[in-house]
Amino acid sequence: MKTSILFSLLGSTTLSLLTLASASDVTDTIISNASADDIDLSALPNLDAALNEIAAVYENAGTTPTSSKRDIGPISRRQTPSPNNIVDVHTHVVPSWYQTLVPVTGQNPTPNWDLATHLSFMASEGISHSVIGFSAPGPNVYPGDKKQTLALARIMNEQVAAYCRTNPQQLSFYAVVPLPYVAEAINEANYALDTLGAVGIVLTSNVEGLYLGNAQFTSFFDAINKRQGRQILYIHPGTPYLKVGSTLYEANPTLYTTGTIEFYFETARTLMDLTLTQTIHNFTNIHYVIPHVGGAFTTSIDRILKSVPPLYDSSMQIYSTRFWWDSAGPTYFHQVVGLMGFTIPTSQYLFGTDYPYAPSFTQAGSLAAVKAATWFTDAEKTAIFSGNAKNLFGNKIKFY
Repeated sequence: MKTSILFSLLGSTTLSLLTLASASDVTDTIISNASADDIDLSALPNLDAALNEIAAVYENAGTTPTSSKRDIGPISRRQTPSPNNIVDVHTHVVPSWYQTLVPVTGQNPTPNWDLATHLSFMASEGISHSVIGFSAPGPNVYPGDKKQTLALARIMNEQVAAYCRTNPQQLSFYAVVPLPYVAEAINEANYALDTLGAVGIVLTSNVEGLYLGNAQFTSFFDAINKRQGRQILYIHPGTPYLKVGSTLYEANPTLYTTGTIEFYFETARTLMDLTLTQTIHNFTNIHYVIPHVGGAFTTSIDRILKSVPPLYDSSMQIYSTRFWWDSAGPTYFHQVVGLMGFTIPTSQYLFGTDYPYAPSFTQAGSLAAVKAATWFTDAEKTAIFSGNAKNLFGNKIKFY
């Protein structure tokens, strides 16, 4: 099959067409498209495993069980609504080749994952649509190695796009970009958004020890900002590092796992950096999805910004309009009140699970906590579960 024909086929969401693609066709097209962008996929030591797993998604299209709506059980009047059309904006994929490459995430074992189990999880929680993406460290597995970082970013995006193209009713995705290589990151963002169909870009809180407000990344934000239509950046916490010479050292000073504790502070660090550098002020076409209802961020706002009075009101206006705060983890027992204390409107609150990285035993309680929250009306809960996400993403996602 010629590349041009297959390229059109892979862009289709018609399952009957997708099943016609052979493994070699898929592999040849991915390699050809990467080569056209000066990306050498052969730099990846596990390239064959990754390509085989991507091709298998297309070859098996239509055979994976889909998410279904179900009754998630009786709840009290105060806990209503009991939705079965939840939009999950914070969830992850872990293909087997990636788990092998990254066996530990934030000092915790990288979880097992497969697509069928993911779709079953969605059904069990009443989730009709999930926005998926890779967790930290994203493509930054090979610090300082440009060729491998570019190649890994491309193969990650091809993988997550395959899941979404073959399950368009249930899945959309955030793409990764190979920062700190800015020109290449811009190119990858354009490819992922325009060709693969990403609905946004995921950025980790720091890139090889540099936080997102660093001047080195300004041209990346400028390029994203200049794209037509609303642009969405999903800010995911990652491991904190100190760079000494050319060596990165993990900077967790505690005895507790980085993913459990430091990820919350990483969110605070990078959001304050984006604020104080006025990155969020200067690029007004960009909206931000903030996980874990801001982590430790809200506790630092007054202390930092009250010392910079000109930024305080303008920043709060952005936090209330272009920041969207997801609930991933057990955040609605009490933590969400931090947002409410700053009068950030409920129109900006989203639902997320952090599946499969969040411990499975926390999932039911986290969902129930949103339903049971006495601070929100039934209409506000419905908006948190789905309406606000639809307002954020608009026609980027096909909500069936």
